[in-house]
Amino acid sequence: MMRFAITGGSGFIGSNLTKRLLKGNHHVTIIGSIKSSSSQRLKSILNKIDVKDVDLDDIEILKKELKGFDVVAHFGASASTKTGFQKTDVDLKRNIIATYNILEAMRTNGIRNLIFPSAPAVYGNPVRIPTPEDTGMLFPVSLYGAAKLASEGMISAFCHLFGMKAWIFRLGNVVGPDMTRGVIVDLIRKLKKDSDSLEILGDGNQKKDVIYIDDCIDGILFLFKKSRNVINVFNLSSGTVISVNKIAKIIQEEMNLKNVAVKHSGGSIGWPGDVPIIKYDITKIKKMGWKPKYTAEEAIRLTVRRILANN
Repeated sequence: MMRFAITGGSGFIGSNLTKRLLKGNHHVTIIGSIKSSSSQRLKSILNKIDVKDVDLDDIEILKKELKGFDVVAHFGASASTKTGFQKTDVDLKRNIIATYNILEAMRTNGIRNLIFPSAPAVYGNPVRIPTPEDTGMLFPVSLYGAAKLASEGMISAFCHLFGMKAWIFRLGNVVGPDMTRGVIVDLIRKLKKDSDSLEILGDGNQKKDVIYIDDCIDGILFLFKKSRNVINVFNLSSGTVISVNKIAKIIQEEMNLKNVAVKHSGGSIGWPGDVPIIKYDITKIKKMGWKPKYTAEEAIRLTVRRILANN
């Protein structure tokens, strides 16, 4: 049994990781407040976990509360490329500074192991598609991507200087039934509001590498056990892509909607900071002995069916 501290533990990925760790008989403490909008995800297990209501901005409190853990899984962050375009300091505060605070609290308390979710946004508009982990130079096109890349650099420095190890996962678009944002949720909401017409941002040809939530958690825990370098960086996704237009078509099929008038806002991206094509090279994780169960299309269809069944 290991003692895990999880920031962002009530979020979509963090809550699923929490549940999986409990099944493995690990002790889990959530660091940070549980938002009322996310509390439903943890309702069934609140009596099995500890919660420390700590602001990740308060480094002194973090140093006091982050004691006695074997692993920190730092999932607490701003999680959208759109937000930074509207408020340019959000990714600085919630991603870069919060990550530094976690690392410094770990150093102070002698905690040696960190799990960190990064993102395809670190690659910017990659020149190599599929994109492997050793692609460079990296030029993010969103403040979110810049913050993730800066966090990766800071994590690497702390690990090499202070005897830590880190598992950095550049996650694809993670989907699953308890997600509350993203293209699937947006399109379902639009069609429930108006089943006759649908606007798709961009030209709809944007291609995204998708991973189902169960595959995501399986991959994280498998590689955490298997890979033991100082810095362990992995693309974690299905290695397959799906277009936004295809996602919209699947949603219409699952909602039994026909003759929907689809229109596009135009352009190759949906918003500033969006990337037209994201496709990971997952050769590295396959060589480690892990592969996803679901393709991008299978993950989308399964997610849509479960969201619709739950609402």
